[in-house]
Amino acid sequence: MAPLNPIYPMKKILPALFLIFLTLPIHGQEKTLAEKLGYSKTDKLLIIHADDIGLAHSENVATLASMTEGMVNSTSIMMPCAWSTEVGELIQNFPHLDVGVHITLTNEWFNYKWRPVASAEKVPGLISESGFMHFDCATVSQNATPEEVETEMRAQIEAALKIGIKPTHLDSHMGCVFYGRPEYVASYLKLGQEYGIPAMITPEIVESIIKANPSLFTEFDVDNLPIITQIASASPQEYDEKGMEGYYTSLLNNLQPGITALLIHLAFDDAEMQALTLRHPYWNSPWRQADYDFFTSEKAKNLIEENNIKLVTWREIGAL
Repeated sequence: MAPLNPIYPMKKILPALFLIFLTLPIHGQEKTLAEKLGYSKTDKLLIIHADDIGLAHSENVATLASMTEGMVNSTSIMMPCAWSTEVGELIQNFPHLDVGVHITLTNEWFNYKWRPVASAEKVPGLISESGFMHFDCATVSQNATPEEVETEMRAQIEAALKIGIKPTHLDSHMGCVFYGRPEYVASYLKLGQEYGIPAMITPEIVESIIKANPSLFTEFDVDNLPIITQIASASPQEYDEKGMEGYYTSLLNNLQPGITALLIHLAFDDAEMQALTLRHPYWNSPWRQADYDFFTSEKAKNLIEENNIKLVTWREIGAL
């Protein structure tokens, strides 16, 4: 049985679950990120982040509804996907929303395919024999050069800007930036710095990639990078054992002090999502509907209030 408040080590979280950060005192750093935001070390802060906006129309409208009518306060866009441009239209009347760029280097669905944003001749290593992006992160790292990955990351950020999105952060779909070559991470941080937005990393990434390859990261103040320290997201086991409502109820009732990134996936369980997520037993259409149902419910709102949980946003963090 999983613990009531499963804050997972990054290596145990499926790669899609990389987002949101907390800065801890590292090598003499005086204040935590929570304190820089004006909170105390004992405050429980939460970012409720919806992955994958832009994936489908169902994903887009459910995510927007959850952010304007529910408790969700962060999302990130998959620019290579067919429905990404719709997001620019949908958010025109909501310029305050936190929308990051979900750096996408893979295409994990069986019957819904996309290509890189950059032209094929510039990023051939990101394209499979079928003509679309690779199915998994391992294949990306085997085939795509660091230069190609940086070119594609930049193209995705620029594409988001062109449709009117002013990104509040960067993160990595399926964690492929982190599960690939260390040069991918250097380019990722470089682009975050260049565009003036935080790029998500974890303590594990700092130790196993950044500090293990110091020559690649000389331009960064490694000891003061913003770092994810608490991540929560439903696992397949918990989905089967507790259901979404049971999992989230336990998590919110047992949330620990600091900033927790709660990673969810929202869509309606309709014909579009059922076709898109075909043969995927998890993170599928019913899973995304369950996430939506909980975080637009009165129960979620009441649990957050009863546990004195304070919601914080990427926009606040980025302003620091």
